[in-house]
Amino acid sequence: MHETIDIVGQGQYDYMEHVSKEPTNFMPDMTSLQGSFFILGFGGGRWPQVVNIWDCGNDGWEGWGRNLDRLNLKRRNAFYGDWWDEASQWRTGGYDRVCAGVQGSPTTAEINKKGIKGSLFINEVFSVQPGEQLSFLNAVVDKRVPVMEDYKVSPTGLWEVTTNTHEVVMVWATTVDDWTTMRKNLDTTRGLDDTGLEDERLLENHKLLSSYVVSGDTQLMTPLPGTVYGPSDWEEANEQDWYE
Repeated sequence: MHETIDIVGQGQYDYMEHVSKEPTNFMPDMTSLQGSFFILGFGGGRWPQVVNIWDCGNDGWEGWGRNLDRLNLKRRNAFYGDWWDEASQWRTGGYDRVCAGVQGSPTTAEINKKGIKGSLFINEVFSVQPGEQLSFLNAVVDKRVPVMEDYKVSPTGLWEVTTNTHEVVMVWATTVDDWTTMRKNLDTTRGLDDTGLEDERLLENHKLLSSYVVSGDTQLMTPLPGTVYGPSDWEEANEQDWYE
């Protein structure tokens, strides 16, 4: 489950910490938080927003169904109102996408086993021609993923959105330096920059996106520390550092 949450003011930090304490994280066979991120200003996209990614378990639709049942007719009489009441002070609403991974999209266990980590995450929500979601994602696995991984940009989710016929979501773990290097090399290959290295593979992947994608956005996200692929803690910093 990929959900985009509208945040009140500077509430992203408190809200993300609150999400990590969501009761289903401690309920057997219920959804668990894979990652929580806030949309990074200066990186593209609407803010203030938080993106949460929930793992419905290894049994796919059955796991999703258990969580749906929990939120349906049972919700009025057996629900953790205190958690939701507290969450409401930091959020005003959100938008959910029910996602299914293609072959080559890592599970939470695989992310953990591979040791995939990132201090910057890329959130791509694209629309393709209706009915072309799987064809596009399979092409991404075959052609785009190997190049991205060469630049230390690792996929953590390559998903078809199951609630419509045209959207895909792709999430990648990287760092500011590695993402900047890849973008610089792409523009150098396109003849728009002269500070990077030419890499025709980046141009081919750019053309791959253009051949399928009809609209959408790429957002840069800051991860909540302590998740399966997030950093161990926030980085130490002082505002005065940027004046020196």
